[in-house]
Amino acid sequence: MIEQIELRQIIASNLIRLRKVSGLTQAELAQKINYTDKSVSKWERGEGAPDIFVLNQLAEIYKVTVNDIIGVKKVTPNRNKVQFNTIVAMLSSSIVWLVAVICYVTLMLTIKNTAKVYLCFVYAVPASSIVLLIFSCVGKIRSLNCLFTSISIWGFAVGLVLSLPIEHISLILIIGIPLQILTILWFLLKFDIEAALRRNKKQGEHQTKIDL
Repeated sequence: MIEQIELRQIIASNLIRLRKVSGLTQAELAQKINYTDKSVSKWERGEGAPDIFVLNQLAEIYKVTVNDIIGVKKVTPNRNKVQFNTIVAMLSSSIVWLVAVICYVTLMLTIKNTAKVYLCFVYAVPASSIVLLIFSCVGKIRSLNCLFTSISIWGFAVGLVLSLPIEHISLILIIGIPLQILTILWFLLKFDIEAALRRNKKQGEHQTKIDL
């Protein structure tokens, strides 16, 4: 009995640390594994422990092994990789702004009509957002994908409004608003599909456990 309690406390400690390092709340983690946040809270208090199928899911989410979750050894789920991807993303975004500065200075020195040279920086906003969107997709940071997509859409829309004659503003808004709505609907639909797939996977795993 004592060993079971100690094991639960070890698992609870590991689950708390891994979740916080991964930047997830109990509710967000519960959605990923198709459980309630009360179940996650129960595991993290050491009042219960997830079964082997859930442990396997958690190991995949945290990029660790099941042994790392149930063992005493403390691990960090690919923290170096996350930091590296973040640094590369920020550097890539900085390059976009550096190019914008170079273009701005060059145009200021070479052309006479410099009234709209500032557009170099306006278009740098959606360009850098696209770069960050690519890295968020690679790093599977889904919560930021919709944000960067929206910034890209409206960044280009603002750029076009400032670039084109005033009578084209309404046309740009007519195009931008539907694109924004489609973006939100797409990410909501994608979230529902992923949740359904996780639910089906969980049901299949439990059915396999029952059959065994």
